[in-house]
Parts: sequence; structure tokens; C-alpha cells
Amino acid sequence: MPRVLTAIRGGYDATVGTDPSTPIQFFTLPGCTCPYAQRTHIALLELLLPFDMTEVSGTPKPDWYLKINPRGKVPALRIPTENNAVIYESAICNEFLCDYATKLQKHHTLLPPDPIVKAKIRLLNDHCDNVYAKTQFTYLMNKDDGMDEELRTEMENALIRYEDALVESKGPYLMGEFSLADLHVFPFIQRLVITLKHWKDYELPNHKFPNLLAWHDSCLERASIKKSSMSKEKMIKVYERFVTADYKFGGLNRSK
Repeated sequence: MPRVLTAIRGGYDATVGTDPSTPIQFFTLPGCTCPYAQRTHIALLELLLPFDMTEVSGTPKPDWYLKINPRGKVPALRIPTENNAVIYESAICNEFLCDYATKLQKHHTLLPPDPIVKAKIRLLNDHCDNVYAKTQFTYLMNKDDGMDEELRTEMENALIRYEDALVESKGPYLMGEFSLADLHVFPFIQRLVITLKHWKDYELPNHKFPNLLAWHDSCLERASIKKSSMSKEKMIKVYERFVTADYKFGGLNRSK
């Protein structure tokens, strides 16, 4: 089990790793609340890589953390055994972890060696970050009832990409086996299922997304998903501050 550090005494110097048995330091928000950091948390667990988890709180982020990631966002990784090299941005962190696991001769299928499969994974991940995620949160945050149908349609149109990918792969996951494509989008669809039901009384229609709904249920059964997830009650509490505020979506990770 990873050690969780909830308070840093001694500033930046206190975060410098010295234990070679735990070669990865994972920086995240308290309580598994960030979907971007959850991606990397899942990757670490799936790859069976030992890590320490340090929770970073406050807005703006403390100076010691800005020395690690000058963007102030999570996740970030630091690798003490590699001269304290720092990696940030979730997609980059996760590809690094796959390369690192391969270097350690740990077999995995998160990022297969086939270049066509790699490209498909990266295109799905790009679709999540630049198309789908924005439609989901725009719909969730919308307070104009007259716009709901249009925004819901835009979100469902973006989700068709994943339904089609599952049809092509024949499941149970986007590439057949669980991969970076699954863990990249899952935190957002997990939040969709809970938050849109709570605030919009919306559920993904089974006639449009039978494979995506089955995929969601399959993902929920994975140990890495269970360990990295918030409870339904906690998720609603966390998102209440976004839904009730005059929030303009620019990526929930903008201020993290």
C-alpha cells in the first residue's frame, strides 16, 4: 500500500525522495477528487509500481509544490532514482509510467508496442481532452433549461466515439484489453453517471450506449478503479461547489 503524506513540514526539501524502495512520488489533491490525477493513480496501481502519494492542497498551490510543478496542477510525478526527475500533465505522466514499467521489465498492456494501436489510444485520449470532457461539464454546469437539450445532444455525439470504439474492439475495453484509453476517460464518465443523474436526472440511454454502459460496469470492478475513486456521496459534495457557482468551464484542473 502506498504511504499517503497529508502534511509537508520542511517545505520542498521534505519532499525530496531518499528511499530507493519507493522510486515514485505521486502528487495529487486530497481525497481522490481530481479526475486528471485519478488517471495517473489508476496507471500506478495497474502497473504495480510502488509509490508514495503526497496530497497537495491550497489555492494558489504552496511554494514547495510550485518548485515541483510550476503550473501548480496535479498530477505530478517525481522519480528519486532518476535524479528526482519531474513529470506532469496526466497523459504524459501515464505514458512515462508505461515506459518506466517496461524499463523495469514489468509486462503490461496499457500502452501496447504496436504503433497503430498506440495512435488509436492517443487519438481517443485527445478526443476526451479536447472534445468530450468539455461537452460533459458544459451540460452539467448549464443553468439555462432551454439549452439543456442542445448541450445534452452535443455530449452524446461526443460519446458515440467511445461506443464505436467498443463495437470495433468487441470489448470489454476500448482496445479489447484495459489500456491508457480506458483509464484516461473513465474518471469523467464515472462523474457523468453520478453528477448528471443527481443534477439533471439524466442517465446514458441504453439504446444508444449499450457497450459503453457495459464498459463502465466492467471498469468499476477493477481493483485500481475501486482504490482510486471517491464515494458517490463525496463526489456529489465535491461537485456541488461547481454546480452552484457561476462556473465557466475551462477544465476543472485549471486552478489545481
